[in-house]
Amino acid sequence: MNTVIKRFFGMAAPAFSDSGRQVNRLPIEQVRESLQALLHDCRCMRSQRVLYKINVAQTPAELWLLRSDLHQCIAQTHSQSEAAERINSLIEVFEGWLPAGQLLRI
Repeated sequence: MNTVIKRFFGMAAPAFSDSGRQVNRLPIEQVRESLQALLHDCRCMRSQRVLYKINVAQTPAELWLLRSDLHQCIAQTHSQSEAAERINSLIEVFEGWLPAGQLLRI
C-alpha cells in the first residue's frame, strides 16, 4: 500500500533516462524550492498565486507545468529574456523526473 501512495504522489516514480544509466533525482521538496527561488524578487499578486500553486503541487510533473506561470511573473517584474533564462535553469532540476524529450529550453 505504501508503494501505491508513493507512486500516486510521484515519489517512487521510475527515474527517466534515455541512455539507460542510473539517474539521481533531486527530492521533490528541492524541486519545489528551486521553483520558489525563481520568484524571490517578484512581489506581484500573481507571484503569490504561483507560489501557492507550487506549494500544493503533488508531483514533479505538476511543478513542471507551472513554468508558464513562472515565466509570466518573472517577465512582468524583469524581462522576457530574464524569465527565459530562469526557466531554462530548471531543466537540470527535473532530470530523472521527466522524460528528456519534455525537458526543452524555451
